[in-house]
Parts: sequence; C-alpha cells; structure tokens
Amino acid sequence: MISDNLIYDLEDIVDKGLEDTTIPIAKGNSVRIKQYVVRKSKVGYLVYDSSCNKQLHKTQFKSIAIAIAKNLAENKSHMFDKIIDIENNLAKHYNDAVFYKHMIRKSKCDQARQTRETRLEISLVEAQKVRDSLDRLILSKV
Repeated sequence: MISDNLIYDLEDIVDKGLEDTTIPIAKGNSVRIKQYVVRKSKVGYLVYDSSCNKQLHKTQFKSIAIAIAKNLAENKSHMFDKIIDIENNLAKHYNDAVFYKHMIRKSKCDQARQTRETRLEISLVEAQKVRDSLDRLILSKV
C-alpha cells in the first residue's frame, strides 16, 4: 500500500514542474496558469494576478478568461485587445441566440418563427466561428 506522504510528495513534485508551463491547471474552484488565476463568480469569470493580488479582467466566458490568462502568462499582452474583440463578438452572437430562441417560443406567426429560426442558425454558426478562432488563439504557440 502506498503511504499518504509518498502521494503528497509526488503531487508536490508534479506541481513544481508545472509552475513554469502555460498549461492550465484546474485546482479547486479555479484554473491556474503560472501566476494567473481564473475563478468563477456570480457575474462570470474573473482573471487575477496572484503575484500582486489584483483583478485584471471580468468576463462572461470561461474560455475568454483562460485565453487572457494564457496570453499574459506568455508575455503576449499585445493580444489583449484581440481577445476583447473576440469576447464582444461572441457575446453579441450569444445574446442574439438567446433573443431569437425567446422570440421563436413566443411567436404565433409561422413566417416570423421561420425567420427567427434562420437568424438563430446564423447566430449559432457565427458564434461557432468566433469560438474556433478563440480556440486557435488559446492553442497557438506563436
């Protein structure tokens, strides 16, 4: 049987090795990337810099928060504006989809319902395109 001390020692070795990488590490209710921490809150996701204990950004989407933390950890602060543009675009399509779903449920006219269904599909496709560009940004090495 493996002793508890051995397990804790192994966990410490792995944690120390991962501190210098930009791999997101889920620990408790947060995701850590180097000194940056992403936490869920009532208003969305918060990005903190644990070295100075300062909140850097608040966002609606976890993937945006992870992209911000990863790019800051890699000293790519020039990408911040691009990530914010992606966030705004994603929020627009998300809000459009919520609106169109509501209108489809409440609409009594078949023609209006079909029009809103088409617009909903367009918003979902555009949101997926934005999400794909965000994934490429998160996973890129350059």
